[in-house]
Amino acid sequence: MMKNVSYNLHESHTVEHLLLFVALVVLAVVVTGCYSFRGGSVPEHIHTMSVASVIDRSGFGDPAFREFCTETLVRRFRSDNSVQLVEDNGDARLSSVLTRVQDQIVTVQSGDLENQRRIVVAVEAEYFDAVKNKVVWKKTFENFDVYNVADATEGRRLAAERALRRIADDILLASVSDW
Repeated sequence: MMKNVSYNLHESHTVEHLLLFVALVVLAVVVTGCYSFRGGSVPEHIHTMSVASVIDRSGFGDPAFREFCTETLVRRFRSDNSVQLVEDNGDARLSSVLTRVQDQIVTVQSGDLENQRRIVVAVEAEYFDAVKNKVVWKKTFENFDVYNVADATEGRRLAAERALRRIADDILLASVSDW
């Protein structure tokens, strides 16, 4: 008889744990449904957006970075779907200038040989509300990535692209949430 009581107590704890688990899962689903990672939304009067080609004033001399930045911004806004992208005359306009691409030493091996380099990228972006005819924000977004010197040309390009992707994400987030 004692075994049966022990089993029932164990079974009772299992049911309590299961109910607690189900309650936590339901709570997590409800909270996730109510929370937005954006922290805001695009105003009601903004339905379309024009994204201008990025201008390169960095002096680095690689047009691929400017083109990559433009394409990445357009891709990010299209995939986010907060606004419809249009060629010209959007309710909002995004203009960006690549202001800095700088290659820096990160680590040095024995014998004073470089091992890794960092590429720092900065983009100044302006978000303009064409409906209300005002600049919503103008900010400089900066990011970096590290690459191995052994693969300098390709490594530099890939590191710059990773930094530009993060900058594009930051610009998108600022555009849809900083109202």
